[in-house]
Amino acid sequence: MKTKITVLAALIILSVSILGAQNWTLKGDVNFTATQNAYSNNWAGTENGSITWVAGSNMSAEKQLSPLFFNINTLKLAFGQTHQQKERTDILGNTESYWAHPEKSTDKIDAEALMKMTMQTFVNPFMGLRAESQFLDMSDPSLTRIINPIKFTESAGITRNFIQRGNELWTARFGAAFRQNLNRDVLVSVLPEERELQTTVDGGLEFVSEYKNVFAPSNVSYSNKLQIYQALFNSRSDEYQHEEWKSPDLNWEHTLGLKLIGALSLNLYLQLLYEKEQVAELQFKETMGLGFSYNLF
Repeated sequence: MKTKITVLAALIILSVSILGAQNWTLKGDVNFTATQNAYSNNWAGTENGSITWVAGSNMSAEKQLSPLFFNINTLKLAFGQTHQQKERTDILGNTESYWAHPEKSTDKIDAEALMKMTMQTFVNPFMGLRAESQFLDMSDPSLTRIINPIKFTESAGITRNFIQRGNELWTARFGAAFRQNLNRDVLVSVLPEERELQTTVDGGLEFVSEYKNVFAPSNVSYSNKLQIYQALFNSRSDEYQHEEWKSPDLNWEHTLGLKLIGALSLNLYLQLLYEKEQVAELQFKETMGLGFSYNLF
């Protein structure tokens, strides 16, 4: 537990140092996307109105600390809800519409720090530290937990920039990775109610590929990030009946943005996710909408 607190403190110190540092290359934006549909009371069908909104921010800070070391820090935040209109019938048989309690549709906290050695060789060594979580954990109906669970990843290996010209960048890295997943206040007994901190530790090999480009003068931006992780050991391996932890994890994210007029933009987000420990099938997520995007730096 002390190790996890130390890692979290290091992330906080790193964030504060970035905000107060000088001569950093800073990039950042905030965005808001919303979709809405509505139907009249006499609409022939079972459709209901809904409102979906997503707010997010992407920030990065880069600096050549010395001729040998290059530091990259990124922070990605996103949160959104869906408000669904439903119908209910009273005791007299009258039907009325109402708005149900909003449901979470997007929730993401992703902070990463990379230290690369610029040795002017075909590949360069790197070390990385990453923390992933969500703002609200609502998996337990009796307790909403804030910023839970938290997954820490420490990685080290080799990296290479395959394309680096203008606004276009394609970089990839491969190495060893160790992960710690902290899940707070897990319900282990109902009567009497008992909760505990559960920690899962695993280690293996990780491959990460990132591509981003801004196509001028059309104001179209595109980025994708592919992550593949193969665990070699797991501290809770005896709890899996079919050894699901041995299957590789895949996370492939695509983001496409088109600036229309001023801060008005059309945004498309696509994610393919495969984690057999959670769901034994490929998961798919897509978000598209018209929204506002503002560059901070």
